[in-house]
Amino acid sequence: MGIYDRDYYRDPRQAGMPRPAFRFNTLSVTTWLIIVNLGIFFLGQIAPVPHDFVYGYIPASNVTPDVLAHAHEQRPPGVVAGEPWFKRVVDPKTGRLVKIEQVRSYPLLEGFGHFSLFMGFWPRMEVWRVITFQFIHANFMHVFFNMFGLYIFGGMVEQYLGRKRYLAFYLVCGICGALMYLLLSLLATIGVHLPGSLAMMRDPATSLVGASAGVFGVIMACAHIAPNRMLMLLFPPIPIKMKYLAYGYVGIAAYNLLVGGQNAGGDAAHIGGAIGGFFFIRNAHLLREFFAIGRPRDGGGGSRRSDRRRERAVSRSEIDRVLAKVHAQGIHSLTDREKKLLEQASRDQRGSA
Repeated sequence: MGIYDRDYYRDPRQAGMPRPAFRFNTLSVTTWLIIVNLGIFFLGQIAPVPHDFVYGYIPASNVTPDVLAHAHEQRPPGVVAGEPWFKRVVDPKTGRLVKIEQVRSYPLLEGFGHFSLFMGFWPRMEVWRVITFQFIHANFMHVFFNMFGLYIFGGMVEQYLGRKRYLAFYLVCGICGALMYLLLSLLATIGVHLPGSLAMMRDPATSLVGASAGVFGVIMACAHIAPNRMLMLLFPPIPIKMKYLAYGYVGIAAYNLLVGGQNAGGDAAHIGGAIGGFFFIRNAHLLREFFAIGRPRDGGGGSRRSDRRRERAVSRSEIDRVLAKVHAQGIHSLTDREKKLLEQASRDQRGSA
């Protein structure tokens, strides 16, 4: 297929509007993300096996009567996920108290997947949680609205970046959300005075879950790709430009943080994801080697051949990205570098015909 045969290079009246991302027969990255998120959520609902995580302990010599009175030998009934409780640990031979453990109980998937200062940074350093928390959700409405947002906005960004780079972009925005949460939680924990609901982040064990950081990054990317595209809000049902919708969401998250809200950690992650989306959609070339991190490089001829194949693949993906930008924003939106790339691709196409 030649460059001029691609859908987004033809007249939109002939090519039609881009198809919705959620088509199981196409198996787009957006589709897979929705399937995986919903699958993990429903798996957690089918098998909500609770698991106890120890966050610290008090030696028997330091236990106060008040703490001892509120300690339990087993998980007390009705404990909410993430709620702290004290567990008595006794010597099985003598029956004497050894220590009081500070415990939090979570459903199994949430327990091993959520991100927090304690689990993801210090002292546990379980760094994989910057990825896994993005696929864990607190309840059905949480996962529904995140996946609805991904369904609405993900297809545009995937078409613009290409499948592999789009997946890297989405995950990196989620990581940026975790890093923003980590930074604010660390500041609150060490005693820095923070305004509004940021003061709620002093507990290093407060968990962060959800895909919304990645979704906020995707929405910010849409504001860059098609800033003046009109959307119809569900409530209130009024038209709004994409850029105003994106910046409005970020403004609401910032307001909740500074003035006071019930989801300080989530709002911090929203802002971090939005910042990541704002930066990486303008510097998408930085995502090129995201999935090659830690991969050893061969110094022989095979490496040179693979490098040439990689360069050709990158060139094709760059052409696809530029043509998608033309389709979304028009030829006048291209930078000088993008125009030169398109001209070179056109010459190569004519030369090989």
